[in-house]
This record gives sequence, C-alpha cells and structure tokens, in this order.
Amino acid sequence: MDSQPSVTIDAGVLAVPHSTCTVDDAFQYVDTLLDWSTLLDEPWVAIYMSERASEALVEDGLYPLREQLRELFDTHGIVEYDVNTVAKIVDQLLTITPSFETYYRFKDVLSENFETNPDIIRLTTHDGLQSDLARCITLIAVLRKHCLQPLGGHSLILREAPKQVIQVKAQIHDLEHKRDDIPALPCPPEFFEGDVLVCDDFRGLINCLDEASILIGASDNLGIELSFRIALFKQAIALGEEPEWGITSVPRFGPNFRETCQHCCTDQNDSLPPKILRSIVETYRGQNLPAVHALRTGSGGQDPQRMRGSDKAQRRDIDREFHLHYWDCADGTIELASIVYHNDFSIPE
Repeated sequence: MDSQPSVTIDAGVLAVPHSTCTVDDAFQYVDTLLDWSTLLDEPWVAIYMSERASEALVEDGLYPLREQLRELFDTHGIVEYDVNTVAKIVDQLLTITPSFETYYRFKDVLSENFETNPDIIRLTTHDGLQSDLARCITLIAVLRKHCLQPLGGHSLILREAPKQVIQVKAQIHDLEHKRDDIPALPCPPEFFEGDVLVCDDFRGLINCLDEASILIGASDNLGIELSFRIALFKQAIALGEEPEWGITSVPRFGPNFRETCQHCCTDQNDSLPPKILRSIVETYRGQNLPAVHALRTGSGGQDPQRMRGSDKAQRRDIDREFHLHYWDCADGTIELASIVYHNDFSIPE
C-alpha cells in the first residue's frame, strides 16, 4: 500500500492510573497497552506519537513510571504482569519514529479558546497531558479538514473515547508547517472548526477505518485484502459476534480483480465501493442467495454453468448496473474474479 491507515496514540494512554483506581481499571490499562503494542508489528497501519509525549508525561510527574506501576500492581495484587515488561512497552511506544508532527510536516500550533464536543480534554487532570492533547487534536483536525488523508483515514487513540467523532473548535493564531495543501485558516476572533476520529480500543479503531476508500485507492493486493478484512470484521461485530482480527480470514481474489474493481469505480459516485464490499461480505458469508446466479456458457437459461475444472462460475448482482463474478471452488473457498458492467458475462480464469 502506498498510504497506510494511521493512528496517533495520546500520551495519556501511557500514563499509569492512580493506585486508588479499581482493579478492573488497572487491568484495563495494561491490556490496552498490550493491544496497542501489537500494532507495531502490523504492516497495514502506521503508528505515531506526539513529539512532546515524553515531555508532557515528565512534566506531570508520570514518567519514568516503574515506581508507579509497582505501586499499582502491589495495591491490587496484580501478579499476572511484570512491571519491567509493561514499562518496556511504554518506552517502546514513546520512542516510535517518526513523530506525528515529523511525518505530517507540522511543527506547532498557537491557539486559544479551544473546545471539543464532547469535552475530552478534561478526561485527564494533568496540565501537561491536557496541553499536548489539545495541540494534537487541533493539528489532526486541520489535517483531516484540509489535507489528503491516508487510505482509511487517521485516528486518535484516547484512554476513553465518548464517541467516534469529536467536534473541534479553536481560535488559531499561528500554524507552523511545511505543507502546500493548507489554505489560510480563519483568523481570530473567527474560529477554526473541524473534527477528529477517536477510539479507545481495537474495535473502535477498525470502526474508524474507511474500507471503501482503501478498496478504491489500493495500489496492491495488501490494500484490497485489508478492505475485505475490515468489512468482514465490521459485519461480524454488527451481528454480535466476537471476531479476532488475527484469525479473520478473507476470500481469495484473482489477478484481475483489483483492476476491474477500480476501473468500474472510476466514473461512479461514492456509493459503488460500499456496495461492492457488501456483495463480497454476502458472498463470503453465504448471505442474500437470491442475488446469485450461475454464470453460464451462453445466454440461454438452460445453458450449462461455466466451469474451471471443478470450480463453478457465479454472478452476484451488486445493483442493476454492476455485478460480481467469482469462482465457487470445489475446496469450499471463494475466489473473487472481477467486477463487471451489466452486459459483461466474462470471467477471468
């Protein structure tokens, strides 16, 4: 993929909760760190921290954190985790390079009368963390409103996300950057207004991703597979299932699928990619079977079904104009072959 989905982890996620918190909160803190650290090994997402994350934690007396971790674990009798192991995870996250600002070519922002709706700044009482969070939110809101987004978008990971989209409002006096796609922003007393996608767990992150934009913008098979995986994961959640990302399988796709899919999407509005993904999910899960028809060797209803050895050629209606052609393979798997216009009955083998 030329442009991966990306996330910025708020420094507050790394801060050790006070030892007076509940035991559930203590375990959730560690489990959350473990979850986000696993993303470091994932090839499909880019992870960033604010360049001032360490500074903010030190300013608030929250780093180094081994002693605070030891007190937290001792208070709640936590023996399932090792203090040094958890501390190393925090150190690893804090040393991620490049920083959010470096990668997106932002240097700093000077603003006042900053507000978010819902109010997420007061989720922490520490001045340094509040200041860094407000700064990051402002920069991400500007990025989201005026700049070309990475495929799938950019999300902010918080310790607690009250909703997926946070409205942002601020008077921006100065924005230092090295970009050429940011217009002149409203000058005080006028307000800049934007929004930011936020999440506090892995499911929330997946829900923030735009699988349709990944599908049409993918430059390789990794992007196509990622769009399928996200769509399947989201539907499983919607159905009340408990999907696991690492074992969520996806259908195979042939060498012509990406080209035909993106070609059909070129001259269409934004409604076609979600329809394509819906049809793929339905195909993979065996849903909406009345939309599936045998792809035959001729135009007659009695003509034999096209075969590839023991694999059967199928045609699924996406809408009146477009159709998904795929192979229902003898080994029980699905191989997506192509997206075609209504009058096209070909299928790549």
